[in-house]
Amino acid sequence: MGDIHARKLGTLAAMVVVLTASAADLINYGLLGERVAALDPGSYFGVFGIAIDIALVAAAVSAWILAAPSPAARPVAAVLAGLLTFLAVDQVTGLHNHIPHWLALYLPVLVASFVCLVAVARGLSGGSRSRLISSGLLLLVLSFFLHVFGPRLLLDLGLSDSTGWAYQVKAVVKHGAEVAGWFLIAFGLFELGSRKPKGA
Repeated sequence: MGDIHARKLGTLAAMVVVLTASAADLINYGLLGERVAALDPGSYFGVFGIAIDIALVAAAVSAWILAAPSPAARPVAAVLAGLLTFLAVDQVTGLHNHIPHWLALYLPVLVASFVCLVAVARGLSGGSRSRLISSGLLLLVLSFFLHVFGPRLLLDLGLSDSTGWAYQVKAVVKHGAEVAGWFLIAFGLFELGSRKPKGA
């Protein structure tokens, strides 16, 4: 029963954060003429950027909680914790912005993280499955799809890929899915970690 409440609370918290940030961005664009720079969905120092930082750091910390105190018994969780820590540090520092063709270089890290998360979501050593992690992964896939193909899709529809309502909505959905995805994964990993027997 406690797990169900924690799951609902985690899902509700992620939804509140995303919906609040999304509404604020669209109000800033539609009513305020983008006067509040912090509400720009594409800004790393804006509300969405900070929310992604927090969610990814939370996911990395939760992965370490799952892997500890005996990472040798759960090597997938230990590898995942290392991968998410790297991604969190990169996200907070914006390191990839200074690396040409960063997506191609980071793809192995992203794929490895995805594979580890799938393994954890399906249950470590026959343990409990996590719907939160599975849902988070689906949202991250959506965000990644919009990041890679969103601009092309807007252009194919005859819309601007850098201005206008279509761009704003695409940016809000992309960043909202990323924030919600990482928060759900963080809650899911924490749920599994807190359920893990001592010394397991």
